[in-house]
Amino acid sequence: MTALWIILGIIAFIFVLLICPLAVSVVYDGELELKIRYLFLCFKILPPKEKKPKEPKPQKAEKSEKSDTKPENKNQNQIKDFIKKKGTDGLIELLKKIVDIIPKATKTITSHLVISKLDINVLVVGDDAADTAMKFGYLCSAVYPIVSMIESNIKKCKHNENIVAGFNDSETKIYLVLKARIKPLFLISAALRALFRGIKAIAK
Repeated sequence: MTALWIILGIIAFIFVLLICPLAVSVVYDGELELKIRYLFLCFKILPPKEKKPKEPKPQKAEKSEKSDTKPENKNQNQIKDFIKKKGTDGLIELLKKIVDIIPKATKTITSHLVISKLDINVLVVGDDAADTAMKFGYLCSAVYPIVSMIESNIKKCKHNENIVAGFNDSETKIYLVLKARIKPLFLISAALRALFRGIKAIAK
């Protein structure tokens, strides 16, 4: 009976971990900053930390015999074997099935994705007034439909866009903030579904 309670406790603990949201924070203000948070852990992905310069190692004596031929990549060999067996038509059919799997997997993720903050602030400056007006119109025609598409395809999205034509300014300025979260449960579910569909496609 004690073992059963321990197993149930482990399952409950794993379930709690899976429903705790995974948060992603992206900030661009001249430099891209990317952070991932989970519970009390925070990982800074970008910008990468500066590596300390390593001390030069003493050079080893060159080997007298060197092989000019490099071994072929294992994945490349598998692709070659597949093409020989199935032909290019078989490869194209497999690629079509893979492309069909991707939207289904991303739909599972986007339907549970929450964007708590999306701020887009752009000061558009061109070479002259005409160029500024043209770039301003082009940017508006690109940004607003993209934001609208994001809003219609995800669970929740709080956004604010501020695009201004800087006729009296000297340079273009961009400030972007994106904060999003999703439960790992849905990421794993989407990955498993994509994996099973992929295995099924390859098996056929």
